[in-house]
Amino acid sequence: MKNLIFIFSFVISFQLTTIFAQDKTETVNTLVNTLKQKVLLNDDQTSSIQRVLNELITKSKSADNKDDLVKDAQNKVESYLDKRQKLKYDIIKNDWWKQVQAIL
Repeated sequence: MKNLIFIFSFVISFQLTTIFAQDKTETVNTLVNTLKQKVLLNDDQTSSIQRVLNELITKSKSADNKDDLVKDAQNKVESYLDKRQKLKYDIIKNDWWKQVQAIL
């Protein structure tokens, strides 16, 4: 009986972890799509920024100070933008990064 309860609780925790991970993935996709529409990113830029955000989420799980990680991610994201995109990005970046930090 104890084993059954242990297995059941393990399965439930695994399912919750999976659901939580899927939720973050959907949120990252939404954030990247928002940026793509506002700044007019190409496909390479979109996938690169998506990787940066996923890396940020992974690293933030074990980091005490997330501010340095966020600043590094901001620099990486900005490095993918050309001058015109950067002008549009500067208008929305504060709100966009608040949304990114909300999922960390």
